[in-house]
Amino acid sequence: MKKIISFLLFSCLFTNSYAVPALNNNDYRLIMSSQNMKDEKEELMDINKVSEQDMLARKVSKSYVSKIIEYREITGGFDKLEDMKRIKGIGDATYQKLSKVFKVGSEPNKKMLNINSANEITLKYYGFSKKEIKKIQKYLDKNDRITDNIEFQKIVNKKTYERLKDLINYDGGKR
Repeated sequence: MKKIISFLLFSCLFTNSYAVPALNNNDYRLIMSSQNMKDEKEELMDINKVSEQDMLARKVSKSYVSKIIEYREITGGFDKLEDMKRIKGIGDATYQKLSKVFKVGSEPNKKMLNINSANEITLKYYGFSKKEIKKIQKYLDKNDRITDNIEFQKIVNKKTYERLKDLINYDGGKR
């Protein structure tokens, strides 16, 4: 019997010494791990709106910054991040790095493309394949200009035509 009482007494003392103390509202503290906290700089930048200074501040190479801005000025912006791959010097590896910094957070304000005066870089930025660019250039060399959607449709593949038909302008002549 003495053993049982001793055990119960020991158990009560042991439990009370490790019990959680009562805390009032002022005793609560929020402790966060730095791994769980998101710094503002870790947020993705909207590739269609971010400034040159902000890109440089986030350590994006000046050469890529100028190319991204050039692309935006020529086309009106990016529909999807994969469009970065149309820029010379941005291949799969560079795209993977840049896609961790950028997002398409706003709709681009797409600009009209004058197909008769566009250079090779502009055509590439709009997503024409190398084969289509050569066909356009060959057609323009022979005929001076593309006059309408009917001619344009004969030169490019159906998918390209459907994607760009409302953005093409046929004014003017050769480049």
